[in-house]
Amino acid sequence: MTLFIDTSSSYLNVAIIKNNIVYEKKIESINSHSDYAIQTIESLFNDNNIKPKDIKTIMVINGPGSFTGLRIGVTIAKTYAWSFNLKLIPISTLKAYALSYKGYDYYVSVIDARRNFVYASIYNSNYDELFKETYISIDELYEKIKNFKSIKLIGNKNIKDIESTLPNLNIFKIYTYYKYEEGVEPHFLVPNYLKKVEAEEKLEDKNDKRI
Repeated sequence: MTLFIDTSSSYLNVAIIKNNIVYEKKIESINSHSDYAIQTIESLFNDNNIKPKDIKTIMVINGPGSFTGLRIGVTIAKTYAWSFNLKLIPISTLKAYALSYKGYDYYVSVIDARRNFVYASIYNSNYDELFKETYISIDELYEKIKNFKSIKLIGNKNIKDIESTLPNLNIFKIYTYYKYEEGVEPHFLVPNYLKKVEAEEKLEDKNDKRI
């Protein structure tokens, strides 16, 4: 039995996969994941008559995405996995987006990073990574993908004339893809921000100016 946790966006998405059946709860809780995450997981357990000790594996989206949201999901997953000695599998937000769709030669996953930048990655039809996850300008990304013929852009940002589809995670497909992963030790799991938070960047700029 596997617990799936995604707090990377404005939606709180948790699920339990049992005997290849997905029991899912998804709510919109903008800036309130800390208030709803634990109780939503508990509700999922209670509604399906599942005990916390029944879980054997935890899958968690660890970024990129909302800085605060990622910390909440990763912290819950780490604590739970450490407490019950469970297998812990981190999952890329961008890879999860791509895995949720099929029928294209290329999948381009994007998350708006503001100021004409996005977090992005490119995958082929087998979901192999062709372009490593990175923080990139929209102009630069467009140059890389503008000539792709069969392309699916997934995310919350259009790339010029290429329209994006808002992600709708196919949890079972993501679970199937990752279920044989070795996983990581809980204390090694960290959010994958891809970019420093604004406060850190300002502090570095201030320190650079002093040098």
